[in-house]
Amino acid sequence: MSELLGKPLSPKIIKSSLRRGGMVWKRLRNSLKQQRDPVLYAFFEAEMAHLKQMAYQTEIDLYYLDETGLHLNPHVPYAWQPKNTTALLPAQRGRGRTIVGIFSPIKQDLKATIFEGAVNADCIIAVIDQFAQQVNRKTLIVLDRATIHTAKKVMDQCNRWKKMGVYLQFLPAYSPELNLIEILWKHLKHFWLELHDYQSIDTLTTAAAQILASYGKHYAISFG
Repeated sequence: MSELLGKPLSPKIIKSSLRRGGMVWKRLRNSLKQQRDPVLYAFFEAEMAHLKQMAYQTEIDLYYLDETGLHLNPHVPYAWQPKNTTALLPAQRGRGRTIVGIFSPIKQDLKATIFEGAVNADCIIAVIDQFAQQVNRKTLIVLDRATIHTAKKVMDQCNRWKKMGVYLQFLPAYSPELNLIEILWKHLKHFWLELHDYQSIDTLTTAAAQILASYGKHYAISFG
């Protein structure tokens, strides 16, 4: 127990003082902000705002590409439970799934492909090839500099994709906030998937596929 001016301070008093001082108790979040170049980030932030404006004016189409994993460790931290009991989440290991998505918040359009296990450069090429078949105006795909995105196999396809109207726009390192598909992944894992979907990898994959296929109809995110 701490003391101030010779008087003991209980945890309750300390917490009350912190609240009066404007502090709140909340979950800490992991962040890579301290590792990125602030000048480069500011430049790309402005550039992305400009590209969004062009997309709103239908001068271009703007999409975001990224991957996310599906596994049997639920991202559901809360559930209704009887008093004085604690529901246990089964922490299971096993071969998971990987979703590769190409997403336009402006058009509310999502193309998602689910692969078994991890993905490689060939998977990324296949997804972009399929997407490029549907392009009808100049289209930018925003993505981070992950190894599979910048692999020689992928970069060798860029000229071919440009002829189809598809251009890759790489983000600076440690800038996930600029890739808006990250918000969609968060909603999928933390809000849309239900606890009962985690019975097996098959039920989880089926639920995720149904949600992703229904995006824009039964599921949507407002980006302002």
